[in-house]
Amino acid sequence: MTEQHSLDQNPQSDDQESTEGISIRRRKLFSSRDMRASAIGWEIAIPIVAGPFFGFVLDRRLDSGVQWTMILLGVGLISAVASVLKYLNYELYLMNKELKEAEDKGIKRVWRDYDDEE
Repeated sequence: MTEQHSLDQNPQSDDQESTEGISIRRRKLFSSRDMRASAIGWEIAIPIVAGPFFGFVLDRRLDSGVQWTMILLGVGLISAVASVLKYLNYELYLMNKELKEAEDKGIKRVWRDYDDEE
């Protein structure tokens, strides 16, 4: 009875569960890195599609042929490439940081070489 009463007084959040009185946090389903990886497609597609669309609208209003469409297509492509490079640079930084932390703890990690496998 007292255990049930003490559990009622200390409600735990949805991301915690109790094991013999010890609170343990559950691992999240998706990490921020997973969310960032899933959003990279939108970071590529939106500038590439939106640039020419707004260029087309400007060309129609200003009667300038396809000048603004091509300019904004170039800007969209450059923006998409810059976004991918920024993402890759950050991921490589995190990978190297994790590798360094593992080496500092004495954990030896060996990268798998797929070319040598048959």
